[in-house]
Amino acid sequence: MSIVVFGVNHRTGPLALLERVTIADDAIAKTVHGLMSRPNLREVVVLSTCNRTEVYAVAEKFHGAYGDLRDFFCDLGGFSADELIPHVYSQHDDAAISHLFEVASGLDSAVLGESEILGQVRIAWERSQREGGALSTLNLLFRHAIETGKRARTETSIGRHTASVSHAAVDMARENLGAIDGMTVLVVGAGELGEGVDGALSRAGTESITVLNRTVSRAEALADKIGARVSDFESLENELSTADVVLACTGAGGVIIDHELMARVRDGVSTPLLVVDIALPRDVAASVAELPGVTLRDLDHLSEELSTRNKPLRLVINCSGRFICDPTRAGRMIRRSLRTMWCLRGDG
Repeated sequence: MSIVVFGVNHRTGPLALLERVTIADDAIAKTVHGLMSRPNLREVVVLSTCNRTEVYAVAEKFHGAYGDLRDFFCDLGGFSADELIPHVYSQHDDAAISHLFEVASGLDSAVLGESEILGQVRIAWERSQREGGALSTLNLLFRHAIETGKRARTETSIGRHTASVSHAAVDMARENLGAIDGMTVLVVGAGELGEGVDGALSRAGTESITVLNRTVSRAEALADKIGARVSDFESLENELSTADVVLACTGAGGVIIDHELMARVRDGVSTPLLVVDIALPRDVAASVAELPGVTLRDLDHLSEELSTRNKPLRLVINCSGRFICDPTRAGRMIRRSLRTMWCLRGDG
């Protein structure tokens, strides 16, 4: 028996590839069932965020599981194996355990030490439990991973640097413009990312914030927390025309601000517009960047910027945090527990 992880993340694949393998929340259950029907996979947990799509699995043999997971990702993104393989990572046993611990601790995130990933790992595990994908082995592994993520934030310096993609997006807007407190900001999306963006904007002293969402009641609930204005989705074009900064973060699953729409908005306008798109798949068509006066930043730009900013921070955090994720410690303890459990079940 082997524990396997197979995936694509912000370091191994470009945004154009990542958005093709993103799995929407309402598709997770079907995905778990589909993976469980494959011949070499006994248990699975699917983790899909704006930085990664990964499958953790328990398998009879690593190579059989690798083939099943490779085929799954190829089908998911419409790739040939030759297109996919240069961008994936796969690990097994101690290395897979260590990888999950690093993910849960925020050590593998684009925003180093970010706090959102621990909750996302927990939700992925709980969803797979409900669908019968996480059984005794992955339940044990993910329980330890959640505890590891908590320890990383209480026993090391990781928690002192905690941020999120939402906060990083606001920081990037500020760095591009110098300041945004006196600007008109439009936030498109009122989900988890939108809530994080609005909170970061409020803390940055931004006074003119409009929240736009398909479900108006959700936008209203979020706007009430920070004193923002609410607009409905039918007003998107009008709201774009008055904004200095647009932060797009919906879960729409595809482009909602296309080239044609933005071209109408920008017709005869000379004032600059900064658009920061942190949705996956993207909310804003890449060709919008070609329009005069428009600067478009997306998750690829954010990853590049963070990778430079994280270098000195990573050295500090790694020194204090790696011991928690070390497979020679907790990982091997789990492997011993798993071997005992598998032997008792006769799995070997």
